[in-house]
Amino acid sequence: MKLIIIKKSEDLAHRLSDAAEAEGYTFEFVSDAPKEGAPSVAGGRDVALIAAATADPAVADEVAVLRARHPKLYVIVAAATDDLEARLACYEAGADDCLAPPFAPREFAAKLAALRRRRAAGDPMPLLAGYVARLDVGALLLRADGRSRSVTKREADLLVLLARSAGASVAREDVLRKAWGAPARMTPNSVDVYVGYARRKLELLGADVTIETVRGVGFRLAPRAAQATGSVSRSDRSS
Repeated sequence: MKLIIIKKSEDLAHRLSDAAEAEGYTFEFVSDAPKEGAPSVAGGRDVALIAAATADPAVADEVAVLRARHPKLYVIVAAATDDLEARLACYEAGADDCLAPPFAPREFAAKLAALRRRRAAGDPMPLLAGYVARLDVGALLLRADGRSRSVTKREADLLVLLARSAGASVAREDVLRKAWGAPARMTPNSVDVYVGYARRKLELLGADVTIETVRGVGFRLAPRAAQATGSVSRSDRSS
């Protein structure tokens, strides 16, 4: 697996590149993300790592450019300062992961190893048995009827857990623990945010599967045409 490292912080970029190199990954440094209409500097690369002093709005803008031009790229933002709102802005722009200090080289290497496993995961998995919508975990793409739409790593991990639950409800706490490994900075409210993102992408794709909110329980995958009333609501914050 190959990386492109966008250097906004020289020191941080080299610290992370040392960790990647120690694990056998190849990489190249660039100073800026590719802009609209510019030749792709990310061709052949699997991961774009933005190493910045702060995850300011300009970094979120670069994330959006990368996501638009290279939907299959896995985008990581690493910032030398710990700013929750800035990280959330990067996630909303399309970042798959964000690293905050203190940095642990072994954790960064573990994230890359997990990505490599996902890219080798094989054929797209059906979200719900008997329905068309599928998730290509390796490419981070939702697919349906010849169409596709990119998802982030967290969205994909959420959808994998829901798909493996085969239509059964999954609690927010289980999403945090089983899908995302109980990250310290994520809360049950974070689950609602990412469910909203994934649900919207399914809608935009025209998929025949949606995510339903089950009051007092959590979330489940269900056929779009069979959305129920009563105990189930599609409101993002009904439970």
